[in-house]
Amino acid sequence: ALALLITASIFVSLGLWQASRANQLQEVKRELDAISKIAPVALSEIHQPRVPLDGQFVNRKVEVSGRYVAQFIARGQESGDLEVALLEVSDALEPGAILVARQAITGGLTALPQGEVRLQARLLPAQQEDRDPSARLSEASNDLVRISGALLEGDVQTPLYDGYLLLQSEVSEGVSSQLRVIPDQIARPTVPGYYWQHIAYVVIWFLMAVVTLYLPFYQRRRTKLLSSNGESDGESASVVRSEP
Repeated sequence: ALALLITASIFVSLGLWQASRANQLQEVKRELDAISKIAPVALSEIHQPRVPLDGQFVNRKVEVSGRYVAQFIARGQESGDLEVALLEVSDALEPGAILVARQAITGGLTALPQGEVRLQARLLPAQQEDRDPSARLSEASNDLVRISGALLEGDVQTPLYDGYLLLQSEVSEGVSSQLRVIPDQIARPTVPGYYWQHIAYVVIWFLMAVVTLYLPFYQRRRTKLLSSNGESDGESASVVRSEP
């Protein structure tokens, strides 16, 4: 009996843990949605070069001015191949540059604006996983395996910002650029799995606990039924033998 209670309590604990993960996932999503809807702020107000991106500012909309100084292709992204440009920020207290996921492309790269540009974008963390392992950044290729300033360390003299910008609008010389803007997105929650998966596990673990507790009663009932059937069969056999 003690072993059954311990086993059932373990299943219940696992169910409660999964329920907690499901609630945590929903809370993170609500926080991200709220952050993503905050009005844009200047990039320099919330972020600096050579400083890790603060988690509370991930997904924030920002405004920034500067000049493009380099151009790359990020291969194998969810939205296909992307044009990524390196923006040298001009409206910050200290010099710095940040990668900008500028637009989706189907062929080669297009010419970048030569003068000052004003951007509105979403601040996202640098990608940690390679999207196209075959991509190589070299003198003969400007392909990025992922969107991360770490790939440019040593090749760029200007201090780099951690993370990158997902462009939403661009103005050059007072004119809005006509771009194939990448669909807006926010960084995914750090809680692994999906809400429905956690809820499914809650049901499974609680069901296992119920089955564990019910098992002894089922076995007793089954034994009693078998015993009753055996006695009935014995009485029937006695009646048959007593008949002339």
